[in-house]
Amino acid sequence: MRGHMRYAPVFLMLFLLIVVAAIEITALAGAWSLRRDSKFDQEIAWLEGWEPIRVWEPGRHRVIDGRYLERVRDELMAGRLDRSAQTARLARRRFKSQGRANDPELLSLGVEVCTRAADRLERGGRLIAAAEWNDSLFVLAVRAQEPRLRNAATAAFMEGLDLRVRAGQPCAALARVSWAKRGLGGEVPGFSSLTEHELELRCRRSRASSRGR
Repeated sequence: MRGHMRYAPVFLMLFLLIVVAAIEITALAGAWSLRRDSKFDQEIAWLEGWEPIRVWEPGRHRVIDGRYLERVRDELMAGRLDRSAQTARLARRRFKSQGRANDPELLSLGVEVCTRAADRLERGGRLIAAAEWNDSLFVLAVRAQEPRLRNAATAAFMEGLDLRVRAGQPCAALARVSWAKRGLGGEVPGFSSLTEHELELRCRRSRASSRGR
């Protein structure tokens, strides 16, 4: 009896190792099978389902993060902007929950998604919708650590104002300046007060023209 008790910890350890190995094989084999069948969204969902269980694998989070970024890139390359935008939103939600909302790679992909969407809508004559995508880019990257991304945010903000003016909505453009200042709690980086003054003049002329009709 005492001999059996002496080996009990060994048996328990072996049992746990077998359970861990079985879980690991199941999780990885399932993910591989889904990836082989090009079911990439299902692969991510599968890995996320096993994520809380595989506590012995510290790299599991990084693998899933990489799958999300890969999905955004693939959808962008294929020109499927709606799907790339949807995947980017899911990725941001995940990264934000990990305290990594400002991940440079994620931000770069988000900037690319917004830029392409705005360009496509502008080419289609949907100027206000394009301006809204530029606003999304501004919100996404204006506080980024990389100067390149912050510059892209400022350029997108200016482009959004121009699109609204071109659409005959200078007052909406002026209101966007106030919106940005409230969000930032101060001045918009790289934004000239002369541009704001010009928008004020355009807005007044637009309102005067409307009243005179």
